[in-house]
Amino acid sequence: MKERFETTLKAVAKGEELTAEDEAAIEMIERFVDADTLEEIRRLQIGKLELVNQFKNWRKKFWGDNDALESNLEDRPDAKRLSMKGENEFQLFLKGGEVITLTKGEVMSASEWGFWWKFDEKVPKSDQVEIMSKQVRHLIAAEYDKQLIEYGSVDTLSDNYKRDTYRAIKERNLDLETMPAGIMAEKMITSLLIKQMHDNPSLSFRIKSVDVYEDVEHKIDFILELKDHTRGVKVGDPEPHTFGIQFTLNPDATAKKEQQIERVKRNSMRETEVDDIMLVTMPLSDVKDKYEEWAANPVKKRDPRGPDSLWSEETKKAIIEGLLRRIESPH
Repeated sequence: MKERFETTLKAVAKGEELTAEDEAAIEMIERFVDADTLEEIRRLQIGKLELVNQFKNWRKKFWGDNDALESNLEDRPDAKRLSMKGENEFQLFLKGGEVITLTKGEVMSASEWGFWWKFDEKVPKSDQVEIMSKQVRHLIAAEYDKQLIEYGSVDTLSDNYKRDTYRAIKERNLDLETMPAGIMAEKMITSLLIKQMHDNPSLSFRIKSVDVYEDVEHKIDFILELKDHTRGVKVGDPEPHTFGIQFTLNPDATAKKEQQIERVKRNSMRETEVDDIMLVTMPLSDVKDKYEEWAANPVKKRDPRGPDSLWSEETKKAIIEGLLRRIESPH
């Protein structure tokens, strides 16, 4: 499906500037995707391109270019002004005079919880660009998922089970307030890993998000890339190793999910961008409690550090060590 979808994107993204070859591609695509779906994919694509253009214009402010004034990228609704406290320390001033001190990782993970940063002039250029790039990528990824869901819901070359899966995802309400515990836990762990990636470089890993296609087709919730992992390769090999992680809170679901992963490994592993896929089971029981505690804070109005910041240091350590131990001992 992914290859057909990418062909669709190339064809519909050109808007009115269609060649005869483009028209032929669209005519072929319409055999398995209806015109309304194509139009929705095009609409979402235009929005993605607009975000990219806004980001390019925004960066011009560092070059003294007046075109930067045309970009309102920082001035999104409810944007929070980020300032500096000291070297590698950021801060957010709240109403009433309260100040939150943030690490780089906490700033970078805030987009997972719907926060959008605008910048005090004292925030270094390199940090502004890195943070804004993360925010824009997060928005574009969300729109890309919507496109994949639209396509997967009607793709006549797929099977009924896959179409039904995409339709169920399309109908699912993923507002934070109504998010199922399993998806909330995945989001909290992603937030935690982003912080650790930036604030604890000795761990030597990167977390990479995946699109909805990887979740549906290859049972991957997120990717961990270990920079210094040497299992199965020659000593000194500089290539990082990548692990697709399927996550569950439910120990009773382990056997079924392991079977699904084994099918992926047998049938479509070559289509993935990872060296291995593995299941991580963590029966966390306080996910909803931590979310509700975080959401109910009347002063901080949902602290940008997210509900995972309310986990104890012992819990955070156990999660990180559990993930890394699972990778090091896959069987």
